[in-house]
Amino acid sequence: MTIIPRSFHTEPFTVLGIEVRTNGAASAVDIPAHWNHVVTDDALAHVPGRLTDEVYAVYTNLEHAGRSRSGWFSFIIGVAVDPATSIPDGMTLASVPASERLEFAAPDGDHSRILDAWQAAWDYDDAQKTFLCEYEKYGVDGTVSVNLGVS
Repeated sequence: MTIIPRSFHTEPFTVLGIEVRTNGAASAVDIPAHWNHVVTDDALAHVPGRLTDEVYAVYTNLEHAGRSRSGWFSFIIGVAVDPATSIPDGMTLASVPASERLEFAAPDGDHSRILDAWQAAWDYDDAQKTFLCEYEKYGVDGTVSVNLGVS
């Protein structure tokens, strides 16, 4: 199945959540373990300043920002909040910049197929990727997508 990206522009938004620092080699273990921790502990249940019920998984603070996706990065699972929200202990605030984006929807809206969406995003070479801040969006309607910044 070929995943055709949707192009759109996003305004900046802020995500408050739980962070793990990882790299490409360790991410296959670190990211599922981090999801397990956040879900098991219901860590997002009482986030202050929450604006919506969507959940975001933000990839930011890339070691080679602006050049490539290789190296270390921060992975933050959280929710959109007002930027002035106080940051509780153990949580991190991430700013997602305004940008042109490409959205790669997981096939059949199946969150277990998010890696299929990532593979399509990594393979896509029809646009210049910014490598600044990428995110997965888990919609309240069950949809899930990978969203890349492009220029």
